[in-house]
Amino acid sequence: MERYERAASRRDPRDALEPLLDDLLRTFAFDKALVLLYDEERASLRGAFGFGIPDAEAQAIECPLADPEDPIVASLRGGMPTLVADPAREPRLAAPVRERLEKIAFGPFVAAPLRSATEGFNTTDGHRTTTPGWEMRGEFAGVVLLARARGVSQADVETLVPFARQAGEALSRQRDVELLRETSESHAIEKEWLWWMVNGVGDAVLLTDSNNDIVLQNRRAELLFRAGEEDSPGKRRAVWMNNFLFTAALSTWNLERGAATTSREVTLVDSIEGTELIYEVITTPATNFRVGMRGTVSVLKNVTDIRHISEQLARGEQRLQTAEEEVRIERDRLDLVLRNVPNPIIVIDNDNQIVSMNAAAQRLFGAQPGSGRRPQMAVANDARFTSFLAALRLEPASERRGEIVVTDPESEERLEMEVQATEVRDTRGAVVATVSVMQDVGRLRELERRRLEQVLFDSEKLAATGRLAASIAHEINNPLEAVQNALYLLQQRRGPDGGREYLDIAARETQRMSRILRQMLGFYRTTEAMAPMDVNALIEEAEGLVAKRLREMGVQLVNELDPSLPNVRGSVDQLKQVILNLLLNAGDSMKKGGTITVSTQGGYGAEAELVGKGVVTIQVRDTGEGIPDDVMAQIFEPFFSTKPGKGTGLGLWVSQGIIQGHGGTLRVRSRMGRGSTFVITLPLEGPNDARAA
Repeated sequence: MERYERAASRRDPRDALEPLLDDLLRTFAFDKALVLLYDEERASLRGAFGFGIPDAEAQAIECPLADPEDPIVASLRGGMPTLVADPAREPRLAAPVRERLEKIAFGPFVAAPLRSATEGFNTTDGHRTTTPGWEMRGEFAGVVLLARARGVSQADVETLVPFARQAGEALSRQRDVELLRETSESHAIEKEWLWWMVNGVGDAVLLTDSNNDIVLQNRRAELLFRAGEEDSPGKRRAVWMNNFLFTAALSTWNLERGAATTSREVTLVDSIEGTELIYEVITTPATNFRVGMRGTVSVLKNVTDIRHISEQLARGEQRLQTAEEEVRIERDRLDLVLRNVPNPIIVIDNDNQIVSMNAAAQRLFGAQPGSGRRPQMAVANDARFTSFLAALRLEPASERRGEIVVTDPESEERLEMEVQATEVRDTRGAVVATVSVMQDVGRLRELERRRLEQVLFDSEKLAATGRLAASIAHEINNPLEAVQNALYLLQQRRGPDGGREYLDIAARETQRMSRILRQMLGFYRTTEAMAPMDVNALIEEAEGLVAKRLREMGVQLVNELDPSLPNVRGSVDQLKQVILNLLLNAGDSMKKGGTITVSTQGGYGAEAELVGKGVVTIQVRDTGEGIPDDVMAQIFEPFFSTKPGKGTGLGLWVSQGIIQGHGGTLRVRSRMGRGSTFVITLPLEGPNDARAA
């Protein structure tokens, strides 16, 4: 039905048949006319319009083609008019058709075929033929019923034979006109859509003939290859250059043997900016079979930005490779440096996980497979260091210091390590890692202790030499002074003897000897710079130098230091030597281990030399064997020692001299089996000569 309606709306047969039917009705005095057209989908003849009949009534009539005996169908099949004298009693008519014709008072009629002489399908064998056929697919075919109330005759039938031919010719002419119109409209529509399709793409599309001349092009292509008289000379020059370059490229490509569709590149000129443009060109051979022309369809895609980006990426990749090579070299150099650094270096992330470490750190923290306790010690060191670093991170500074004790997995030696942890930040200031550098301060302290012991030993020897020289000078100086006085008396005598010049010589020599002896006495009196100092800090520093040695001896250090202790004016190095000497002597006195307690206290002096003065008291108490009574009186004498072959016997003698040089006192209390206590009392202001200075 839809197809019939579309065909009817496209080509209305009323326009072609109305003039003929109007003339026919007037000429032959027919009362009514009814046009039935072939409906291919329903395989029937359906009413289209009529004369003297309402269109609604005409369109309600439908005559199936299934009954070949039906006079209406027979007229269409045979192509000849058929007479129906009495429609109401004609048995060959379909019952619905008879009822409809009777309803509209359609009297005797003649059924004249409406057919055009065109190709169709023969109903007998189904093959295509050039003879007229009744199945006109897509064409107008049908039957016109002409009725006259007073009746129709055979003469009317013969009269209508030419009408059928004229109606067919009219239908054919209308068909040709409609086909031409539809073809033109279809061609125009397709051309319009083709124009939008070609110009809707963002690439230049053009068609060239066999001479490489441009035949057709879209708007994008016109920007490159077409210029008008109103355009500037620069643009016309750029367009001419583009035509020349593209034609030369096409000529070169045509000489190459390649695939039917080939992608190549050509360099053109921007007709507006004058810059260089790179186009990827896809060419396809084309043939117009209507005119026999050959040509080439080319699609030009602007790849200038892509090429520039590719070049930049290539340069960036080259720079990246160079940077990677430099980074690799720098990393290898850094690894080489780290491998040769004796101090352990560890890099830890924010989760306290070790990121990297050098060989020295690997020895302490790397849980390498092996037998014995080595893996366990490494794991214990790692746990101890992680816990220590977590506590160290609580400090607000970006660089922190602290000390940790670890165990060497190879030698099982306890190592006192000073850790310097420094935060590593990125460009935004966020902490990304922590670099920890460890220093074995135990060995440094041992070296410092030995150095101080050597200095103390040298000082003791020097002091002993000075004391010995002072004693000798003291013993010699008195007789020399007596000789000098006697010579002076002889010189004062007046007499005739000539020994005066000898007396003068003796006087000069004795004076020179006296000067030498005074210089020796001055050599014994050592002078040191005096300055205010923190006694508690001095004690802790001295203990740090001997702590490892005392631990090895099984000796424990206990401090009872007064935090409010005032500063004392004195020499730091000399007093440190005194504390070291007392600590080492206390340690030597405890063969089986024990405890050394060091305490400090401020107050006022109770001894005769320091009565009423502000003083600081230092006590060094041990739990050793004690000092026998017969030895107590000799411990401060030079060259006296209870450790034969192990010292010079000058330590306590020099220490006492240093304390006395500071204006203080050094006392000792001891009981056999209960240990010893050495008490140092120092005036806050230092010696009197220091204050005067």
